[in-house]
Amino acid sequence: MFKSMILAVAVLGLTACGSDDSEQSAECKKYLACIKATTPEIQATAEVTYGADGSCWQNDETARVCTAACTDGLTQLRGQHPDESACK
Repeated sequence: MFKSMILAVAVLGLTACGSDDSEQSAECKKYLACIKATTPEIQATAEVTYGADGSCWQNDETARVCTAACTDGLTQLRGQHPDESACK
């Protein structure tokens, strides 16, 4: 029983830490394009997190959180820049 518990904890640890890399989401690609067009002064900072090699894509959980953040950010930028084609 003790061995089973250790194995379960090890598997949970790998899952929580993310043993696979996720790919950048379409939402974050669009968000970065919108940032580039509307607020280029923050583009470099956003790329570190949301870019193809960003910290968001280390595991599935962070990828989900980041994709939601990109969706929210894009919605806000669309509201501030409704005529910007890069944000549509």
